[in-house]
Amino acid sequence: MKHYHINLFERELEGAQHMFIVGDPARTEAIAQHLKDSQEIAFNREYRTFVAYIEENPVLIASMGIGGPSTAIGLEEFGKCGITTIIRVGTSGILNPRVKLGDIVSAIGAIRDEGTTRQYLPLEFPAVAHPDVVLALRQGAFNLNLQDRFHEGIIHSKDAFWSEEPEMIPAKKEIIERWEIWKRGKALVTEMEISTLFVLGSIRGWKTGGILAAIGDFETGELILDKKAGQIESIQTAIAGMKLLL
Repeated sequence: MKHYHINLFERELEGAQHMFIVGDPARTEAIAQHLKDSQEIAFNREYRTFVAYIEENPVLIASMGIGGPSTAIGLEEFGKCGITTIIRVGTSGILNPRVKLGDIVSAIGAIRDEGTTRQYLPLEFPAVAHPDVVLALRQGAFNLNLQDRFHEGIIHSKDAFWSEEPEMIPAKKEIIERWEIWKRGKALVTEMEISTLFVLGSIRGWKTGGILAAIGDFETGELILDKKAGQIESIQTAIAGMKLLL
């Protein structure tokens, strides 16, 4: 059976059980060029997929679009194809001052400030990474001598990107108060997909983790426009971590 949204038959995955996911379809190619024998096998809607190899092991790289709904749809279909280990490689906005622009953040857990996972499980259920993936990403970063730019901790996942600018939201006061709670709780960064990945990973029995480049500062509004700053290091760390998992 061809899976409707990702537009792939299981046989086209070449037996891959390990996978990198991203939001931006262009980032699939950025990861694929770091691996050998990479080949684009599908591009439908937001789901662009490459198969590539780490040594003799097939791995997938696929884009999921922005946010929880499209991420959940893609993950469920790839899960039906036999994927068991998933690392998200993404970008994020800084909430905690100890994270600097261009740093990389490994998410060990996520605040479920989004709606997708509530349709699977109540909010009391935590969104957490698998410890094997957390340890692999940490060791991968250290092997690359990135420990001075590497952080681990709780991150924030949301649905509304522009809620980062409270002036654009009718419930301005409430939004400002919520952002302050996350910062006072020492959340490191904010993004839009990891809580969905972690909750689905728990339900389906997948090993999941996420490494994020800090490209924007929530407090100052400063943004890295150079797509290589931090993002190359996050890709390298994800690949180094995946090699350990394989």
